[in-house]
Parts: sequence; structure tokens; C-alpha cells
Amino acid sequence: MANGTKLLKDTLLYSVANFGSKILVFLMLPLYTHYFTTAEYGLWDIVVTTATLLAPFITFELVAAVYRWLLEENAKAAKQSIITSGAVTILRNLLIFNVLTVFLFVFISVPYGWEALAFIDVSVFTSFMQQCARGLGFNKLFALIGIVQTAITVTLNLIFILILDLRLEAFFYSAIIAGICVVVMAWIAMGFGRYLSLKAYSKKLVKSFLVYSIPIIPGAASWWVMTMSDRYFITIFLGMDDNGIYAIANKIPAVLLMVSSVFSLAWKDSAIVEFESADKNEYYSKVFRHFFRLMTTAVICLTLLTKPVLALFIAGDFYSSWKYIGILLLATLVSSFSQFWGAGYHGARKTNLIFVSSLVGAIVNVLVNLLLIRYIGLYAVAISTFLAFLVMWLMRVYFAGSYFTIRINYRDMLILLPVMAAAIIVPFIFDWVGIAISICLGILLFFMYNWRMMMMVFQNMKEMVVRRLGKANGG
Repeated sequence: MANGTKLLKDTLLYSVANFGSKILVFLMLPLYTHYFTTAEYGLWDIVVTTATLLAPFITFELVAAVYRWLLEENAKAAKQSIITSGAVTILRNLLIFNVLTVFLFVFISVPYGWEALAFIDVSVFTSFMQQCARGLGFNKLFALIGIVQTAITVTLNLIFILILDLRLEAFFYSAIIAGICVVVMAWIAMGFGRYLSLKAYSKKLVKSFLVYSIPIIPGAASWWVMTMSDRYFITIFLGMDDNGIYAIANKIPAVLLMVSSVFSLAWKDSAIVEFESADKNEYYSKVFRHFFRLMTTAVICLTLLTKPVLALFIAGDFYSSWKYIGILLLATLVSSFSQFWGAGYHGARKTNLIFVSSLVGAIVNVLVNLLLIRYIGLYAVAISTFLAFLVMWLMRVYFAGSYFTIRINYRDMLILLPVMAAAIIVPFIFDWVGIAISICLGILLFFMYNWRMMMMVFQNMKEMVVRRLGKANGG
């Protein structure tokens, strides 16, 4: 299938950009954990969490609809109508949100409220420009936006923290300035002005967007409950210090999430484009087998590496976060499987099923937190996240039969899942020598299961380089 090459090409492109972004953030962790207290880092995490929750309600998830429609349009006039209609509606919603928020600030004092408002505004604009870049086929630009934004943020953080001696303001100012910079960069690179014209605005098109996007809002909110609301439970029941520890615990799972997200970006494009093809089930199943092996063996390696990595790089107050990372990695794994099936639902335009499964997962998350957090603390939060994503994935597998079928290789599952469970236990019962031996075995397992795929990736990269050189030489 020709689109398999495109999937690989896009995955490689997004990998380079996202890996660069994540590695820069990861390298900053020693500075953050030494400079900020657990309570301060926990407060910043709460701000980001709240912004993530508000975004879908502000934009009505029209960003996703604009991207989805752009994928299927080639005519310039149609693209102009899609982008203008989406931009005008999002801008209107954002203005209403700002007016209401400013009115609220008159009566209620919110710590870092104005900075948080600016952060949310810039985040919405950045997200819109990124998805327009994807939809218009500017995939290299889309990938570049992420790494440039991270590089500017990290550089400004260093200046604000080490030279100007700012506290949490450093995070806000860096994020806001970086967001503005990449919006301007993307605008110029795409010649974005040519896609905007008030004459191209279409109420009919906006209604079509809303039919598609409205069901995504509760789903996005439910996803937020499963991934972000834990911070509020921690803050209320355990305190801001524990929230800071939990925020650090999520940084290593964020590496796995980066791998999953990178693939999901490319996979969603392919799943949508290939949905009408006769052999989509075979294609979906083949891709998932490789994805399952890669993600599961990556979880095994990362789980074993967690304790020694944190011992080397993270300050004492944050070090205890290693205890929760294994479960959070497992939750991230199941979440990635849910997203894999979710791409198929987007291809079928059955976003209501994404919502239902996300809602049930969110309910599971809240109930487990309420029942267990008083008794087992942060373990309850990690377990609730895992169970929520597991339920959501199983529901999506069950309901998918009417639209597409993905065959699961149960032999791989029966071998790798017990090994993954053992990897979570190893850091608790073995000394450093035992952990080092386990890491070596985990890495060996990773190469055994992914060697064929890695060779295929290498061969495709080699062919792409050869083709590029041939074109450059006029061949």
C-alpha cells in the first residue's frame, strides 16, 4: 500500500521534531527540580492542566474540524473558506472568553491570572496554526513549529531564571513569547494571509464543523479527566507538594507519549485517507502489530531505566516519583492503543463513539480516585489513570467491529505483557546490579522484537535519501 510509505515518512519527520523538543525539556528537569520547590512546580502544573481543560470549550474543537476538512480539499477557494470560517468562529469565542475572564478578575483575585489568560490565548492561536499547517500539507513546517517553540521556551527560561532570577513568571513569559514567535513564523512561511477572506466565511460550513466537532468536546473533557484532573485530586487530598512530585513522575511517561503522539499524528492522516480502501483492515492490523511491539518493549526499557535515571538527574525532594512511573507508563501504553483505534473512528467520522468511550473512562478515573486516594495516595492516582484508559481501549475495540477490524496478535501479548509486569516490580526488589542486568535484558528484548521494523525504516530512509540526491543532481 503506497500510503505505508507516506506513514513512515511522516512518522520519521514528526519523530525528529518531537524528539528534539522533548529532549530539550527533559534536559531542563535538573534545573527545574533544583530551582523550584515541589509546591511551585505543582502550581505551574495546575495552570497548564487548567489551560488544557478550557481550550476545547473555548474553540468548540473547531481546530480539529478545520484540519479534518483541509485533508480532503485541494481547491484554493475551498481551503480559504475552511480556514476563514474556522478562524472567525474561534476568534469570536476567544474574545467572549477574554471578556468574561476579565470581568471575573475584577471581583476575584487569581494568582498569575493575567499571565495564565495570555498563555491560554497564545496556546489557542498556536494550535490553530499548527493544525492548518498539517491540513495544508506543510508537514515539515508543522514539525518545525514544535521544536522552534521548545527551543525558544528553554532559552528564555534559562535567561529568566538564571539571569533575571524570576520564579514562576519565567514559565509564563517564556511560553507566551515562544508561542507568539512561532505563530508569526508559521504565518510568514505559509503565506497565511491568502487563506483569509471575510467573503469566504460560510455559516453552512461552520454548522458542518460543529456537527463533527461538538461530540469531540465532551470526549476531550473526558480525556482531560483521565490525564489531567488527577492534579486536582492530589492538590485537594494530598497537597501541592505531592502534585509537584506527580508532575515529575509524568515526565518519563511523556517520553513514551512523545513516541505515541508522533506516530498518531502520521497514523491519523493515513487512517482517514485509507478508510475507504478495500484492504483497510489488513493495513490497520499490520501497522498495529508493529506499533504494539514497539510501544510495549519501549515501556519495559523505560520502566527499568526510571530509577537510575532519576537518581542521577533529579533533586532529592522529587526522587520518590520513580515509584509511580511504571504504572503511569502502563497507562500511557494503553492510552496509545486507544488513540490508534480512535484514528479509525475519525476515518469513519464516528466521533460520538470516541466521546462515549472517553466518558466512561473518565467516570472510572474519578471513582477510583475517590475510593482509594485517601488510603494509598499517589498510587491511587496512577492506578486510576491506567484503569480508565484500559476501559476506554476495550470499549473502542468492542464497538469498532461495525466500521473496521484490527486483528491483535495474542502471542505477542501473552509474552510481552507478563515481562512488562515484571519490569514494574524489579526496581522495588532488586539492587543496582540486578536493575542493571534487567536493563540489558530489556534492551535486548527491544531489538529482538523491533529489528525487522528498524531495518525496514532504515531501508526506506536510505531510499528517500537516494531519491533526494538523484533529484538534486538532476537525475
